Amino acid sequence: MLSSSGLGLGLAQRPSPSLLSFSRPPSRPNSARPNSSPRHNMAGLSLSVPRSRLPRSLNRILGIALLLALAVFTLNLSRAPPSSGTSRGVSRISVPGSNPEEFVTGSLPTIEEAFARLHPRLREIKELVPKIPREHELWSPLFPPFLTKDQTERFKHLKAEWDEDEGQWVEVERRWYLVTVCRQVAGMLADWFSMWTVLADFLGPESLVFSLLEGGSDDGSGELLAMAMRDHLLFIGVPPANIHIRTLLPPVEWEQHHRIELLADMRNAGMKPFYDTLPAGLSPDGKPWTGIIWYNDVYLSASHFLEIMHQHMSQGADMTCGWDHAGKWFYDGWVGRDMAGDLYTPFPVREEDQELPQKLFPSSPRTKDRHNRLLPYQVFAGWNGIALMRPDPFLPPYNVRFRRGAPTNLPPDAPHNAILGSDVECQASESAFISWDFWKYGFGRIMVVPGVHATYGKDDARIRGWLEFPNPEEPDWPEQVEWDDEPPRKIRCHDWPDKPGKGWWAWDTVRWVDPPALVIPEGADDKPHPATPSDEAAGPDEMGDAADDDRVEKAFNPFAD
Repeated sequence: MLSSSGLGLGLAQRPSPSLLSFSRPPSRPNSARPNSSPRHNMAGLSLSVPRSRLPRSLNRILGIALLLALAVFTLNLSRAPPSSGTSRGVSRISVPGSNPEEFVTGSLPTIEEAFARLHPRLREIKELVPKIPREHELWSPLFPPFLTKDQTERFKHLKAEWDEDEGQWVEVERRWYLVTVCRQVAGMLADWFSMWTVLADFLGPESLVFSLLEGGSDDGSGELLAMAMRDHLLFIGVPPANIHIRTLLPPVEWEQHHRIELLADMRNAGMKPFYDTLPAGLSPDGKPWTGIIWYNDVYLSASHFLEIMHQHMSQGADMTCGWDHAGKWFYDGWVGRDMAGDLYTPFPVREEDQELPQKLFPSSPRTKDRHNRLLPYQVFAGWNGIALMRPDPFLPPYNVRFRRGAPTNLPPDAPHNAILGSDVECQASESAFISWDFWKYGFGRIMVVPGVHATYGKDDARIRGWLEFPNPEEPDWPEQVEWDDEPPRKIRCHDWPDKPGKGWWAWDTVRWVDPPALVIPEGADDKPHPATPSDEAAGPDEMGDAADDDRVEKAFNPFAD
């Protein structure tokens, strides 16, 4: 249960400028013999697959397959002009050997056409990479590779806004940054490819920006992603500048580094293409960012993402999380804190209680009631396998980043379970500090959507990983969250030892610490939230009238006595 949001095992070396830089590859004559096989040139992002990692025969076979696909593509699709930025985009196939990279373009494929091209390619890669477990059916996702009519209607507002004057839905431009740092994900790639495809088809491929780092895998994850992901995203219409992929990174040397500091570096590496948009802070095509969506190495479908987006925008949230599982247990127990400042579920669990139902929210009875009704609810901190965040706190003047707690300055020989003083910052996880720092700057509208189940294993995904919608509304149980802009009085803290290595245990000690004090940086709006929760994306009468809430008449001062 002690995890830092799914990154508890080795992933990559401690990030260094060379490992984590996204730089344009040096130019070279076409006649020069490269040391690696260029995969693409993504508006300054160099991604190459070393020849030592891919057998020469594999390169030849893939080249022949790509040429055949290109021939078919050319026969069936006419060359199309570049996207205007308001269209849904164009499909692309990279011209082999072109430098700079050129594409044959055409109209976007249907979902069925996209899968018809992808699945044979995944079969070929599986045969060519023996380390991919034979039981993985990379073309058979667990979750439906499409949206139902009800889901299409529910999520319509994510790609369009209701125009009162016209009396109709009008398509809008939004930009989502999807990011993950992963390892050992070969078994879930069927669902990830399905999820990426359905999201692009529904929201429009130009609305999605992808950042993925993979390393330390021995199940063929890196090879699968390196050989199929970018090619597929281009084919379904994602622009080259929107794709940032690094795979086959070497394992981490955990014993040489502070675990949380290293995890923070990894996550910031995943965010680097977003950070690199500063100072403008706009997406590659110059549109404002809508949201940042982090997902762990978990089984998810497009509908999981869309429900998170739906609740986030409809509720006017700053951060929206799912609910992740390890068997019947809530997984992210070290990160999650309710609005009483306590754990979502007591941990550790006594041996004699392990066969009993999980205890949830003992300090927050109303939160438990909303959870049982599958209604969203506010928390102090969460991550939970999938988390959608508004982009503002990551931009100036706030500049939130993944980080570790401030060093304790304890001597190296101090016991790992030393009780820290009240003046020492909680030694929490890098993902927990996102919630803490959001509260610090007044972005405390953080919620959990309990019906968005994220699971780490295939068996769990089959029986627990489904998307569930909130129960029909009861008069006393509206779907709308009643936001509290004041944090808990105290926060339970289980300190991670300030020592190198990953084999420590955070549950030996407990402190109750103050919440972060409100800070309003120079140049910031001292009222991050408008008078009423945002419902700009909702259709008529969709979320009810929040203006009657007496809370919205209060001046925003979450830390006032």
